[in-house]
Amino acid sequence: MNNTHLKIPPDVSGLPIVGRAFDFLRANGIPLDVLRRLHEEHGDVVRFNVMNRPFHLVVNPELTHEILVKRISEFPKPSAVTDQSMGITRFLGMGILTAGYDEWKPQRKLMQPFMHRTHIESYADTMGALGEKLLDTWQDDSERNIHSDMHKVTMWIIAKTVFDLDVDELQDFEAIVKEIQQIILDDMISFLPAKLSGRDAKAARLNDTLTAFVDEMIAKRKVDTVRAGDDLLSLLLATTDEAGQALSDTFIRDNILTMFFAGHETTANTLTWAFYYLSQNPDVLATLQAEVDTVLADGRTPTLADLPDLPYTLMVIKETMRIQPTIPVIPRALPKTTMLGDYHIETPSLILMSPHLLHHDERYWSEPALFDPTRFSAENEPHITKYAYLPFGGGPRVCIGNHFALMEAQILLAQMVRHYELRLVDGTSIKPQFQLTTFPKNGLPMRVSQRQAVRQEAIEHA
Repeated sequence: MNNTHLKIPPDVSGLPIVGRAFDFLRANGIPLDVLRRLHEEHGDVVRFNVMNRPFHLVVNPELTHEILVKRISEFPKPSAVTDQSMGITRFLGMGILTAGYDEWKPQRKLMQPFMHRTHIESYADTMGALGEKLLDTWQDDSERNIHSDMHKVTMWIIAKTVFDLDVDELQDFEAIVKEIQQIILDDMISFLPAKLSGRDAKAARLNDTLTAFVDEMIAKRKVDTVRAGDDLLSLLLATTDEAGQALSDTFIRDNILTMFFAGHETTANTLTWAFYYLSQNPDVLATLQAEVDTVLADGRTPTLADLPDLPYTLMVIKETMRIQPTIPVIPRALPKTTMLGDYHIETPSLILMSPHLLHHDERYWSEPALFDPTRFSAENEPHITKYAYLPFGGGPRVCIGNHFALMEAQILLAQMVRHYELRLVDGTSIKPQFQLTTFPKNGLPMRVSQRQAVRQEAIEHA
């Protein structure tokens, strides 16, 4: 290759050996403010190091499309090019989220029918019923940690639809999720080797808990055929692969856990941020309240049939995912030195694409800091720059549960806004924590107040 005219990305590695590791350590996660500054000062492709590990930050829709779509097999998931079980693969094995491209394709083909819109629509009533169960625990003019509440209700929903488990059969998975996120982050940025730091031992303990939980569910379901229904576990146990063989317990375990963790954590964070931004934007809240009051005039639980009549509710959700996408960065590996656009990218490197930075890029969004759901109106949404909006990733490996997540968020948001108004507790400062997902660092304390119209309806029906 003639190197004379190659365009080399600017290198902003920082300190010898450690590189920009202190940026990640100070943030206890992804230092998006630092990455934003690097992008603004140095362009769409920037090289840096973390603990002698090379990274390339890519903030450009066309290059993102090239990585995720046009050359998907050339930019595999990091888990597909290492013999070590690190990061998220420690816990999800080689399921649909983490498998290499060739291993992923048959998994996606097998799993796709279970997540098709026509199938997941059968879960709408379950989502509404469990939303009501959460609201039954709320009291007028009480203080709630909304982040914890959204975790709780989305976990109930995924447990019921994935395992057909009731609330009292759940373990404390919220704490497990937090421990897992920290281990995944430390695998990337910690100065200490995993074995010496105790991460390996802690990950093994968590994996034992997760595997035992799924194994118990599989064993029970295999003998309790009466309980088998349309939950994902029952469907997978009744499915055969292309050779007509039953799916292995390992395959089921990895994919069930993938759906469980990805299926509740992301939606919980989206709903949490939606309530925060609604509390900060009273005009948006008023428009949303007017819509849900009209469609759900009798105070009933939203159903699947109501969703087309709740377009502004969906617009609020989509704008929430723009301002605070639940996945702040999308990583890909670079097995071979290559050209990306006009840039010469040398291996080894980890490519970081950032939905958060793309969603706040003034080249593609007018006033990106403004919370404006009308960006996603029927008139405006078609004009959004392709691959400048990536709430579910993009390309063939776009999140398989995107329809499930949007339906769930739309039902729960409409339901809760119809009955309660949520205000941030006075004196509270909310700071995003950017790790594997994006969540408020210290939760979201809010005061929930029953809406006046709902109080009046209760009086009239008394």
